[in-house]
Amino acid sequence: MGKTIFITGVDTDIGKTFVSLGLALSLKSKGYSVGYFKPFQSGAYEKNGKLIAPDPDEFIKYESEIKTKYSYLFKGEVSPHLASLIDNVEVDIIKVQNDLKEFSSQFNYTIIEGAGGLYCPAIKNNLFSDIIKKLNQEIIIVTTPALGRLNHTLMTIECAKLNNIKIKGLIINKMPDNATLSESNFVKELKLFSDIKILGIIPEIKNPEKESIINAFSGICL
Repeated sequence: MGKTIFITGVDTDIGKTFVSLGLALSLKSKGYSVGYFKPFQSGAYEKNGKLIAPDPDEFIKYESEIKTKYSYLFKGEVSPHLASLIDNVEVDIIKVQNDLKEFSSQFNYTIIEGAGGLYCPAIKNNLFSDIIKKLNQEIIIVTTPALGRLNHTLMTIECAKLNNIKIKGLIINKMPDNATLSESNFVKELKLFSDIKILGIIPEIKNPEKESIINAFSGICL
């Protein structure tokens, strides 16, 4: 089995899929085989009579050779737990564990992406923090320098520590060129209150293309 890393975030719409894509493209450009695994995918939509998983579909747009897989696909654009109730699907964590084991055995690296944050409801009686522990994963936390995110980031770090989840590091996403005072001091303040390693600072990319994404993530070592 190759290496695995679980991507979580301090909030929803923080850029977890973009960071997962960036890491995957960067690793592939360095000669590694890479897979992308989404245990629970909500917000599926129909296209040409076929149900599409939106996050794996992002990978196809940029690199068709990166294989993707999900264990469960739901239509509701809500938490996986609520989406599974809406679709009346009984989720089996053993299936997820077996899917990950089989899928990740094919690659040097497998990027696993969660949904929401650590305390987002995943399945019945399980938050994503529980899923991460059951999959025995180390996490990368994705955040942004937006106002209020320092609070969210520090709480996510403490949440991981309280749940005995190992943190590989932080990736700061969407750093603007013309940063506000709060945004420009985000990294400095974060370092004052946390000793978690910052793996990379990703600039805000208005019209991302494959090469610009690879360049942005090239300096991050997993």
